[in-house]
Parts: sequence; structure tokens; C-alpha cells
Amino acid sequence: MKNIIKIGTRKSKLALIQTDIVKDKIKKVFPEIEVEIVKIDTKGDQILDKSLTSFGGKGVFTAELEAELLSGAVDIAVHSAKDMPMDFPEGLGIGAVLDRADVRDTFVTTTGKKLEELEPGSIVGTSSLRRELLIKEINPYVTIKLLRGNVQTRLSKLRDGQYDGIILAAAGIERLGYEKEEGLHYQYLDPDVFLPAAGQGILAVESRVEDAEMAEILAAIHSEKAECLLMAERAFLKTIGGSCNAPAAALCREENGEFSMRAMYVKDGIHSRKTYMTVNIEDAIAEKDADSKPIAGTAVAAAVSVEEAVKTDKEITEKDTARKSKVEIAAELGISVAHEVNKGMVYLVGAGPGDEDLMTRKGLKLLREADVVVYDNLASSSLLNEVRDDAELIYAGKRSSNHHLKQYETNELLVKLALEGKNVVRLKGGDPYIFGRGGEEGQELREAGVDFEIVPGISSSYSVPAYCGIPVTHRDFASSFHVITGHEGNHKNGVSVLNYETLAKEEGTLIFLMGLKNLPNIVASLIENGKDPATPVGVLQEGTTARQRVATGTLADIVEVVKREGIKTPAITVVGDVVSLRQVLDWYGHKPLSGKSVLVTGTTSMVDRLSPILKEEGAEAISFSLIRTERMKLPELDVALKEIDKYNWIVFTSANGVECFFEEMQEIRKDIRDLAHVRFAVIGDGTKKALEEHGIFCDFIPTAYSSKDMAEAMVPHIGKDESVLLLRAEEANRVLPDALEEAGISHTCISLYHTVTDERKADELNRLIKMADYVTFASSSAVRAFVSMVDNLDEVKGKYISIGPVTTKTAQENGLSIAKTAVVYTARGMVETMIQDAVEEGQK
Repeated sequence: MKNIIKIGTRKSKLALIQTDIVKDKIKKVFPEIEVEIVKIDTKGDQILDKSLTSFGGKGVFTAELEAELLSGAVDIAVHSAKDMPMDFPEGLGIGAVLDRADVRDTFVTTTGKKLEELEPGSIVGTSSLRRELLIKEINPYVTIKLLRGNVQTRLSKLRDGQYDGIILAAAGIERLGYEKEEGLHYQYLDPDVFLPAAGQGILAVESRVEDAEMAEILAAIHSEKAECLLMAERAFLKTIGGSCNAPAAALCREENGEFSMRAMYVKDGIHSRKTYMTVNIEDAIAEKDADSKPIAGTAVAAAVSVEEAVKTDKEITEKDTARKSKVEIAAELGISVAHEVNKGMVYLVGAGPGDEDLMTRKGLKLLREADVVVYDNLASSSLLNEVRDDAELIYAGKRSSNHHLKQYETNELLVKLALEGKNVVRLKGGDPYIFGRGGEEGQELREAGVDFEIVPGISSSYSVPAYCGIPVTHRDFASSFHVITGHEGNHKNGVSVLNYETLAKEEGTLIFLMGLKNLPNIVASLIENGKDPATPVGVLQEGTTARQRVATGTLADIVEVVKREGIKTPAITVVGDVVSLRQVLDWYGHKPLSGKSVLVTGTTSMVDRLSPILKEEGAEAISFSLIRTERMKLPELDVALKEIDKYNWIVFTSANGVECFFEEMQEIRKDIRDLAHVRFAVIGDGTKKALEEHGIFCDFIPTAYSSKDMAEAMVPHIGKDESVLLLRAEEANRVLPDALEEAGISHTCISLYHTVTDERKADELNRLIKMADYVTFASSSAVRAFVSMVDNLDEVKGKYISIGPVTTKTAQENGLSIAKTAVVYTARGMVETMIQDAVEEGQK
């Protein structure tokens, strides 16, 4: 048995009091042992002007203590359990936990006002995101202000009037003896409403796992009940992938033979999810014994269990076995609770009929926030350009009988992704509830206990006819319209459930979706049931896209017309007198690039410049960035900005470089006024506009937009005593820096970003190349990405259009034959080149 125990602790008054509690418990059982307290400085106690999450989380309170433990300088360390990180350094673990003190948080004021009574704009202090979110639930009108420091410091700031109220843990207040402090008023917050942090109110003793003597001593002061509660709450945190500073809360109780647990998790920092679960301990142990196998998730419990490292199986007594079973049951409850609050949401989103601009604002917002996008073939591929760089893309599309995923597989996939805690957008062409099988997917999600939302989309049933000059209702022709599936499922055993007798008598417009293959039967059934064979009919292929085609006729001849015109799926059939208005109301497809589909492959910034111009000229712009830029954090730029006074010129070669530069300026808080003496040169109109958006108008721009043109035009005008800061992409060529070098001009060349190929889009790209009329390249990087991602270049249907000679040269080196190179090296120049090509093509 040890004669002396050294306890490591932080230096704060509360930490010392908590250490004394552990010391007194040891001395009560082992009065002969001498206990020495070793005070240790921690990073968390030293840095008080920043939030914990900004420099390491609550682990900054434990790192120094753990270093002393591992070195043997101290035998144990005392922590507030809520401040302990989830993972311990190798060789360390929890040796004991003490009975839980008051678990509540308190709202402390000098006025006695309750939290819910504070006026709008009142300042409430906390450093915890969990507390901030809960405060806002009670009183959304208060202002949250960062509050750091020990309890005495926080109370001093409150008394000084810096805050109208602050949140503190009740356990700390009571241990310090401040609960009756004069001039302070405490509102003890209901823990079922204002949920505490996992482990709050519990003291944990950390020790070396191989120190058997210390383990025996700690076992005498250990609380088995508190262990179960702590293990449940830590298992919860571990399962959600959180830590002691996660925006999460958990409270486990043991009462009346049950563990109950209430928890909250705010995964995105905004939306709170809460749940409550219970488990009967006796029943759970009986079930466990019957199964004769460990309860799922016991690895989590084992990872934080008290005695695993210091007892062999032979030494475990019957009492130990019962205790271990309870710990496992508690941990399993924590895991179950975590799975419940960590479930993802599934959004069944209608993407509209095909034109990306017909997507709803809500759908677009969700798409940009999603962890995973499961999309089908009828959704515009341009919408995939809106997703996060780290989002997963999964194709589940269908085109007639060529199914990529079976419907039941899609259902299972949505459930699986949501249960993994991912927020999923199921992107469906048209509207998810109009023959989109969204109802079936919703049923599966509900059965699996997964929350979902529906975001309606613009349906092709009325929007496609509108693009084709056909109103589905008209005062003179139709006072109703009827949307009918033209593609009945196999479960109907070949027997139609449609009542053609009724349909044939309807005065309104009949709209058959997905019925091209079944067109002969639809026509025959309508005529057989009395519909006039002279009734106008329109068959509309791929409406609202560049591939939109229309075949019109009557019930008597439409089948032959469709065959002659070569109309293909996806197509809808419109039956009714409104079809006769097409020639009068036709409006779509009369611009220079109408009917042309253009695959735009550049970076997002390039796509954002090129696609709108293409649309103005009537093209279907498929915004499909194959590359994205990643900012490079190089110390050279920081040095250059600190020494900005020595530069006379800053040269930008792209809009991406401009954005990266000003992001760096913002991060290091460099004042833009420090650039007052600098002149700016840029390559390209897009770069010029990007610079102007930051309030700076360039001093020089070459008439032709390439590094070679910049070098020829600018270098002769730079004085020998002037210095140039050249900011560009890592992949940029050496033309400009070599010209500066040759001219003897002092310059610093820094790479601000590099380009990365977006491999997620390879599957969709290999479908798009078979339908696009043009493929555009605005950089060599885009060319290389395209070539690396296309499985078979012979399948490319369209012509290649290049922004300039450098890109053209790269394309030729990679085996691509460029149809045309823009004369003016800009987005507008590329569009004019395509218009010229389309005119020449039409003259052939």
C-alpha cells in the first residue's frame, strides 16, 4: 500500500476544493496515507480572452495534468467530469468517480430577475454553446457575451455590471459556499428543460491504468451509481462523435429500478434535437443473461470503464459482474439515445422539370446544406454544382427500363444514410409526390423512425406544356386538367386501372406522364371509348431543356407523327383542344443558341460567369465544375503582407486569386488602407470585376488576356527600382515570372491556391458527354480533369470550345480536338465563338 499519494490539480479555488473532497475521502478510509496536493498550471486557465473551442476545447484543462501523471510526478488527477475529453492518453483512465452533486445550472443575477424576465438586449454571459442555445430557447431576445475565467472572476464581472446575468453550475457554486453570497440571486434551472453537460456535478479521478495499488485505494471511494450515470452520458457523447465541448447535453438518472436519460444534440449549431428514453435495469440484465453475449456498444463502456485495466477475469466477483452489467446497460442506453438524436433528416425535394432555374429557393437552400445528395436522371445536373465540396453524391436515377438502383434499394439507402446521422436530400425530377414515388419513400422513412420533409417542385405536367406554348387550361378550351400516369406499374398485372371511358368524356386537358412507350394503347383506348379522333395531341420531349422537341397531331395520327419525328423519352402527352394554341403561344427556343446544350466545366467562379451569358443567348448551360480551387496557406503570403510597403505592384491572374488574397487579409486583420500606395494589374475581365467588388479599380489590364500578353504589355513599363508581388495558382505557367526575371525586375511569386479534380462527378459526367452539344474549357486544369474522368472519349457528342491558345495546346496534348478557340479570352468571348459556330452549322 502506498504511503504517500500525490494529487495533481489546477490552481483555481474550485479545483482545490474539489481536490480536497477527494483527499478527505481517501483519508477517511486510509488515515495512515499521507496525501500531498500538487498545483499545476493549465493552458485553459492561462488563456481567458477566447472561447475554449477556439484553442482546443475543454481538453486544455487536462493536458498538463495528464503529462504529470504519465511522468509519475503525480499519482492521480482530479477533474470535473464534464470537462474531461472523450479519449485518454495511452496508459491513463478513470480510476474512480464520486457521487453526483447538484446537476443543475443556475442563472445568477444581482437583481433577482429570472432569465425569462430579462428585457430584450440584456447581456447574459457564458462560454458554452450548449448553454447559449438553451438560454435562447427560454429567452430568445437576450444577447450572449463570452464569459471566461474562474467562478470568482465571473462573479466579479457580474457585480461590475458587465453582464445582466451569468450561467454557472450549481455544484461549483455550492462547493465554493457561494449559494448564500450577499447581493447575488440564484435561479436554479430545471435540468429537464435546461439540460446539463454530460458528467456535470460528478468528480472524476484520473490514474495510471497499471497502478494496481492506486486502483485498490480508489475502489474504496468509488461510487458505482455515479459510474453508471457517467458511463451512459459519456457513451452518448462518444457515439455522436462529440466531445466535452460539443453542443450537446445529457442527463442520466437511476430511479425505481430504471435508468432514464434525457439528451439534446445540436448537430448543426442551430437546430436542437431532444429525446428521452428509459430502460428497466432488472429486465435488461435478464435479457443480457439470456442472450449470453455482451450488450451492443459495450466497447464504448469498456473504453471508459473504471476497472477493466486492473482486474483479470478470475478476480471479478459476483458483485463486480453485476456492477459491470449495470455499466453496460447504462452505456447501451447512452448509445441508443445518441442514435435517436443523431438521426439525419431526409428531404424529398422536387427539382422541377429540367431547367435548373425552376428549382425552388427552399430546395436550393437544402441542397447547399446537405451531407448527401441522392439524385435521379430527371433532375438538372447543374444542381449538383450547388452542393458542398464535402457532400456525397449518389446516383439513383431511372430512364425507362434502365434502372441504376431499384426502388427498394433507394428506400433502404435513404434510411441507412439518415441513421448514420447524415442530412440527405433526395433530389427528384418534377415534384416528389406526382408520380415520383416520394410517397413510398416517405412511408419507408416513417416506418424506420426517420424524420423527413417534403419540398414540392414545379411539375412537368403543366410547366413543360407552358414551355411548348400549350396552356393546360384556357377559358375557351378547357376549364380543368387531369394528370394521369401513362406508365402503370407491374403490380397491376397488365390490367389497366384507368377508366378510359371516364377519361374520354372529360372536357378538360388530359396529360399523360411517362407514357411514350404506351402511347399506342392510350390513343386506342381513348378513341374506343368515344374520344374524337380529331382531338389535338402534343407529345413533348424533355421540355424546358435544350433537347426540348414537340410533335403535334391528332389522336388519329399522333403515333405515326411521333415515330416519324423520332421523339424519345422522357416525354409527356397532352390531349385536348389547348394543343391547337401552340403556334400562337410558342415562345421558347428562338435565340442564337437555343437548342444547344453546353457543358461548362470550369471552376465555380468561371461557371458563374459563363453560364448566365449562355442562358441569355438561349443555350441550356449545364454548370458542372470538374475542378475546384483550394486555398493554400503559405507563410510567404503572411510575410509579403507584413512587408507590403516594399511592393509597388500587385498582379492577379485570376478571380480566384483575388478572393484568396482578400480572405487572407481578413483573417490576419490587415487593413485595406495599407494598400493605398500599391498599383494593381490583372489578367482578364473576370479578375478585373472581382477586384472591383472589393473596392479597387485596376491600374493595368492587357487588351488580350494571357500571361504572355501581360508580360509583353506590362513589363516594359515597370521601373527597374520597382517591386512586383505576383499572386496566382500553383499550376500557373512560368511565362510572367520569367519575363520579370529576364527584365531584372524585383518580384515575389506566391501561389495562393491550387486546383483539385472533383471525382464525385465522374459518373454523371460520363452521362452528360453523350448529350451536350458543346464542352467548354476555360483552363488547362479543366482539360486535364475532363480527360481523367471520362471513361471513353469517343462517346463525347459535342464540340470542344477553348478559352484561349494555352488551354487549346493543353487539350491537343491530351488528345482532344478543339473545334474553336475564343478570339477574346473571356466568358463572353467563348459564347460569341459558339454563336458563330452555330450560325456556320446552320448554313451547311
